[in-house]
Amino acid sequence: MHSPHFGRGSSRTRRALFRVGVVLVGAALVLALAADHRTGVFDSALARQVRLSALAPVVALSLMAVRRWRGDPRVVAAAGALAGAWSLGCDAWMRVVAERPGSSAGHADAYTLFELAALIVVLVLTVRYGAARPAAGAAVLLSLAVVLRPVAVRVTENGLILAMFCTVAVCAGLIGALVARLAALDRRRHAEQVRLEQRLTFARDLHDFVAHHVTGIVVQAQGAQVVAESRPELAVSALGQIERAGSEALRALRHMVSGLRTEAAFVPGLAPGGEAAAGGVAGLRTLVAAFTLPGGGAARLAEEGPVDRLPTAAVAAVHRVTMEALTNVRKHAPAARQVTVTLRALAGTVELDVVNDGSGPGRGGGPGVDAGSCTEAPATAGYGLIGLEERVTAEGGVFHAGPDSSGHWRVSARIPLESAWRDGP
Repeated sequence: MHSPHFGRGSSRTRRALFRVGVVLVGAALVLALAADHRTGVFDSALARQVRLSALAPVVALSLMAVRRWRGDPRVVAAAGALAGAWSLGCDAWMRVVAERPGSSAGHADAYTLFELAALIVVLVLTVRYGAARPAAGAAVLLSLAVVLRPVAVRVTENGLILAMFCTVAVCAGLIGALVARLAALDRRRHAEQVRLEQRLTFARDLHDFVAHHVTGIVVQAQGAQVVAESRPELAVSALGQIERAGSEALRALRHMVSGLRTEAAFVPGLAPGGEAAAGGVAGLRTLVAAFTLPGGGAARLAEEGPVDRLPTAAVAAVHRVTMEALTNVRKHAPAARQVTVTLRALAGTVELDVVNDGSGPGRGGGPGVDAGSCTEAPATAGYGLIGLEERVTAEGGVFHAGPDSSGHWRVSARIPLESAWRDGP
């Protein structure tokens, strides 16, 4: 299933942007450190406190970079909280030292560009990768540490201006980190949705294709047991049909298992066991021609309109509906003599009708099974018809299964050629 969230190109772009961002942030930190060294901040009266405070984001970034802890959101949030609390503690220490009598500390001694930039980086990483609740508390500590650093020693006009710029930088970092976090959450939710749709597709394929062949095996085996003594030649023929049906079932299973490792299994028209659907109407003709009932009944395909020009997605949906309808006839109407499959290619739509002439309860699907009974109150539909209805409806079409005006069981589907659902199975 194609999605803009999971394209290989977008993944490479994200990795490239991440590497460029790392280089830019590293360069900014190096330049800030050089500027602090040039202005003599680390040689001022508060040099000891400044060095210790600048060590806080370095320790936090080191903890976040360790491979063993990098994948744990709680460790990321704890490292951010530690850096914020550490920096605020150093701010308080600076204030105490600066207020001592005879102290030569100036308010500019606390203007460490390296620490401010490093704390903003820690803030962004904490909000982006940290566990939600601990990261919220750590974000508060880090924001306070960045905004209060310019006024840690004393409140001045320049300090307030710098604090304002720090507030803007903190807000920008928070917004960017939150946007990135929400985007990652959206990708994870989309991935879960894709996996769920793939499981549903696999279940439908298992029912549509494997159950079709297994049902044929069971019916042929039951018929062979009945005629084994009186007409052994029919039993031999049934064994051949059982072998072919078993081979088809195994082939469909192998295709499904291999398809779990690729995306091709979930492309419309390329479903497991559905090479016939991908091959166009010829696969549908083969399916109908090979269909037989234990009582000798067969199926007939009637075509109306330019059916050979139908798109692959529409043929795949029609193939599924036909296979499920024939499987239900084999299970619930074994005494039917004729099954008519009518395929109509109209302007903008394709219509399918599958009608059998069976009689008696459950000729299209007995009570409580795939279709309900014709002679009793309709029961809850089984997984086969439910899946088909979901598929046809998702394609923007209309699906119906039940007795018609003549009392015959009819399965019908009308599917627009311009499908309303492009990315579904």
